[in-house]
Amino acid sequence: MSAVRDSERFQEVVRCAAAQLVALEVIGGASYVTTPLLYASGAYVVVRVERSGNDYFVSDFGAGYEEAQQMAGEAVYKRVARSVAESNGVKFDSFSFFELVVSDGQLPGAIAAIANSSQEAVNITAMKLSERTFRDDSEVLHQRLNSIFDPRHVAKDVHITGASNTEWHVASLVTINDQRVAFESVTKHPNSVVHAAAKFGDLARLDDAPGRVAVVASKKLLGTYLGVLSHNARVIEQGAQDTVYQRLVQNAA
Repeated sequence: MSAVRDSERFQEVVRCAAAQLVALEVIGGASYVTTPLLYASGAYVVVRVERSGNDYFVSDFGAGYEEAQQMAGEAVYKRVARSVAESNGVKFDSFSFFELVVSDGQLPGAIAAIANSSQEAVNITAMKLSERTFRDDSEVLHQRLNSIFDPRHVAKDVHITGASNTEWHVASLVTINDQRVAFESVTKHPNSVVHAAAKFGDLARLDDAPGRVAVVASKKLLGTYLGVLSHNARVIEQGAQDTVYQRLVQNAA
């Protein structure tokens, strides 16, 4: 009996979890399906379904575009969305909607296709914006280092082979009296944090490991990612005083 009760309890838990993952709400004659998919912001992807004669009009009702607006990435999103729509076999209205008109038998697939397309377009947009920010921040960092140290000691776009024999790109490397310190701009985007953490971890295992510094816009905005970065690198903010940069180089192992 105990095994039966455990099995029933297990099934009930799974049913409850599934019900929370996919929710349906009807507003003004349209049905809104909340999917398990997440945008880069952490918001759930929602798909709207409306009657269109004998068929159904399925769309993300511009939610993906609104996500891009919050990142100031509308222009990037439009370009990305057109490419995603073509690859996924859905339509993009060249402004803000992913959409399809389908029969009732095609409805499940259409909901999935629209949700996946909207999420993919937003996440690619977020990644591209992060890459652009990284390039801009890296250039600003290099200029800052040139103003603090003798430019002859500051190298840009250096490649260092880590303990795993992986060659890593380092944005700026300061070398003074045989002491090397790698400075890297890191954004709050997960891809940026994980890549920097892997790089710093591999470089840290070298016998002649260079000092490692992650330069971020705000430690607070990193949240728990701060701990990921600080495991193998010092983390400072872009606005730190010159003396902070100088001390990090002086104290480099």
